[in-house]
Amino acid sequence: MRKFIVFIGEIFFIACLQSVAEVFMNINEKSYQAKILNMACFCGSLYLLLKYVFDNIIKDLISYINF
Repeated sequence: MRKFIVFIGEIFFIACLQSVAEVFMNINEKSYQAKILNMACFCGSLYLLLKYVFDNIIKDLISYINF
């Protein structure tokens, strides 16, 4: 459960960083910067999700399905 809480905290931190960065950038005038920021945050969150899944969930499933 502790690893899940850390994972959720990391995702929340990325969301907070994205929100703060959007405030400092003028999103209406520079839409390409907003797209790059959104893609970077999405990729970072996806990386953390895949890392969590492969490190915790897949390892547990393999141990349960041990032939």
